[in-house]
Amino acid sequence: MPAPDLDLSDAALQAALANDIAELRGRFPETRALYREVCGLLFFRYGVTPTANKLYQLVRKGSMGTPAEVLQAFWQELRGRTRVTIDHPDLPEALKDIAAGAVQTIWQAANEAATGELATLRAEARAAASAAEAERDAARAETALAREEAAAIAAQLAEARQAHDTVQADLASERQAHAATQARLEAGRTELEAGRRHLDALRTQFSTELGRAREQVVIAQERAEASERRALRELDAERTARQKSERASEELRTELAAARAEARDAAVAQAEARARLEAQAAALSERLTERLAAAEAAQRHAAAERDTVQMELAAAQRRAERAEAEAVLARQLLAELRLPREREGAGGGRRRKPARPAPAAQDDQGEDQDKIQDHEQDAPALPGGQEDNNDSSNSPDSNDDHEN
Repeated sequence: MPAPDLDLSDAALQAALANDIAELRGRFPETRALYREVCGLLFFRYGVTPTANKLYQLVRKGSMGTPAEVLQAFWQELRGRTRVTIDHPDLPEALKDIAAGAVQTIWQAANEAATGELATLRAEARAAASAAEAERDAARAETALAREEAAAIAAQLAEARQAHDTVQADLASERQAHAATQARLEAGRTELEAGRRHLDALRTQFSTELGRAREQVVIAQERAEASERRALRELDAERTARQKSERASEELRTELAAARAEARDAAVAQAEARARLEAQAAALSERLTERLAAAEAAQRHAAAERDTVQMELAAAQRRAERAEAEAVLARQLLAELRLPREREGAGGGRRRKPARPAPAAQDDQGEDQDKIQDHEQDAPALPGGQEDNNDSSNSPDSNDDHEN
């Protein structure tokens, strides 16, 4: 007897059965032969009792009566093969039948035992196949999961590489910007250092010119004192002569006092101008120091501060030139104040024989005029506004000269 029917709902069993039937279709194109082979396949290989419906569902060829006829012939052939016939001439028929039945029973029992063992082995094989398929599915799932994780890791790695490249590019640009900023800062420091050196040179030049102006003022004062002494000697010599000489001496004294006052005023103005220039120079130096510190903190404003420093330096230079022009103007005023007195002294010498110091005064006047001309040639040209002021300031002296 065959084993109990197996469950044909198993997908693996159905797939295997379909493959075997497809192979039999190629080997047995005749319908009855194909049904007969499918009956043997179900009964002997898969342990399934064949029925007409099962055969037709699997083969689907011919009419419904064909699988029934083939199935009936299959069972008859199977019973004929399983019948045992003992052909012995000396044995009676009854003993032959008994011996044949016993052998048939033994064979059937052995067949059933073999079929049971085969079913057990098939069940174990199917269980092992199912476990293997489960393991395969799990492995496939793990492989798919590992592939997804690998793809995710690869995507993250690509993003990390892209971020790294972006960071590297940003770092390179920042380095370039830092190098450019350092270069601009160094250039600003160089320009500020050049401006500082120029300011030091201007300070040195201003100090030198101020010293020269002081020396010239001292020389002018000494000449004024010498002129005063000469005038006093002349007045002492002519005081006993006549009243006109006394009046002239008095006028000379008045003019001399005015000249001294003007000289003192000029010296005071020059001292004030010098103090103002020194204060401005100190303030300018302090501003330069502050701007240098500000330039190191914010190099973007270095160009504007450099322009401001240059403008202030130019203004300081103009103020220095203006102070020098004022000193030259003071010298000219002193020279113009001395000229009328020397001319009067020379005129008195012509009228009186004892007044011999007049030629010396004329010589001093010529020397003074030569020196004044030399100073005027060495002095820089004054601005238009200052020349007008000098002319206007000299006009009263010139009028006094004409009146004298």
